[in-house]
Amino acid sequence: MSERRIPRVLARILLTLALLQGAAATAQAQEAWLVTYGPGQEVWERFGHNAIWLRNAELGLDHVYSFGYFEMDRPGFHLDFARGIMKYYGSAAAPENEFAFYRMRDRSIRIQRLELDAGQIRELHELLHENVFPIPQYYDYDYFFANCSTWLRDLIDRVVDGQLREQLQATPARLNFRDHIRRYNESRLELHAGLLLLLGPMIDQPRTAWEEAFVPEGLAAWMASATVDGNPLVGETETLYRSQRHSAPHEPSFKGGFYVMVSLLVAMLVALALRREPGFWALLPWRVSALITGMGGVVVLLMWFATGHEVVDGNWVVLMLNPFWLLMLLPLPRPAAIGVWWLLAAAAAAGAVLLAWPGSLQYRPEIVLGLVPLLAVLLWVGRVRSWNRREWPSNGSVPAAKS
Repeated sequence: MSERRIPRVLARILLTLALLQGAAATAQAQEAWLVTYGPGQEVWERFGHNAIWLRNAELGLDHVYSFGYFEMDRPGFHLDFARGIMKYYGSAAAPENEFAFYRMRDRSIRIQRLELDAGQIRELHELLHENVFPIPQYYDYDYFFANCSTWLRDLIDRVVDGQLREQLQATPARLNFRDHIRRYNESRLELHAGLLLLLGPMIDQPRTAWEEAFVPEGLAAWMASATVDGNPLVGETETLYRSQRHSAPHEPSFKGGFYVMVSLLVAMLVALALRREPGFWALLPWRVSALITGMGGVVVLLMWFATGHEVVDGNWVVLMLNPFWLLMLLPLPRPAAIGVWWLLAAAAAAGAVLLAWPGSLQYRPEIVLGLVPLLAVLLWVGRVRSWNRREWPSNGSVPAAKS
């Protein structure tokens, strides 16, 4: 087969164009994207997730790297988790498989191109590879300071020579940890209540934008406002998938009305049961409520003093979820029962004031509204039993208390 000869000038022009085209292709092939996944239904999906997507055609690189994975079937996982020992690791996956999984879970996918040069992308790739492989390469997980999002924040900050940290640490956060917890769990009120009951005053403290980046959505927002050497850190932004069912409001809403309603219903159940004939069934709702309240306090104290869950430390909720309620279920002598009752009443009142006072170190007005009706009826029944130390009279009515 013969070939046509190309004039020398034309050949040089074509060669120059080819080189320019190749350089452009190489530049486009070296890409780094911050991927932000929206919240999902499961407990571990509530705050979203994120990843770094790296592409380099020359290296055959097209992978999504992320952190925050755990092995629920690992022997001892649940016991370690209860003790505050949380071993998590990073992973890498092909983007088509990764994105298909999050679409299947109906979780939003948003990508932001990071305006990093080839050297920075190469360094980021090396850091990710070093911290992910071999899989699993375990690290000590922390809800707020060593999670999937803080890992990416820290690695990106390293490749831009600390410029991200410098800017975000000087900027106040939009919301503190408590309010992020509230807004992400509005559709799962059992999680909303459980987390606000368990977590201590650490989540109420003012935070910086750097710390607020513990939330993947927060990292994405603050990265979009950051600059590197005077240029925007984030360029192109695209939404690959929008969830049909899962989202979080921009601001938390107040759920105190719901908590009051539930607490009043339980209090009514306790009071109405007293209209039954005296005996086991008449006091069963009161005993069960007192048992749950006391055991709630035991759980808080155990997590506070016997585990590595430092976020529970100093939790004033224990004044209202008081372990001493368990003593009220015992046949104590009258003076001891009265003393325990006064202790419970004083602790509940102090807890309500401390947790509902605006500007308090631990501000939980919703929890106070949810506990006050229940504790009021528990104290009412407990006072009658403590002062009289006898079961209900034959007509089933509550006897008058004696001082």
